[in-house]
Amino acid sequence: MMDAEVVGKEKPTNLIKQIAVDLLPSVFKSVGLDDTAANREDILALALNKLPVKYVTTGSGRLYASSIENFRVQYEADVLASLIRAAMQVKDMPRGSKKTGER
Repeated sequence: MMDAEVVGKEKPTNLIKQIAVDLLPSVFKSVGLDDTAANREDILALALNKLPVKYVTTGSGRLYASSIENFRVQYEADVLASLIRAAMQVKDMPRGSKKTGER
């Protein structure tokens, strides 16, 4: 059984998600898509489903910050490519639009 005190202090965080969130504003600009809550949610969901997860525990802010920077260079290109693909998909078929073939 896990020690409740340890679990309460260390929160698993997906570094890939943090990198994606950080890069997302530039993706909206590059593909010419409005930065709305719906678009943001859809792009992140589509992109993150195609990317590996990289969890770290964030017991200390310093450790978390250094982990982000160490992984950022390694994963940023893959995250950016996935975000752009997802943004183009959302741009081509925004939430609420009819699917191809529907009338």
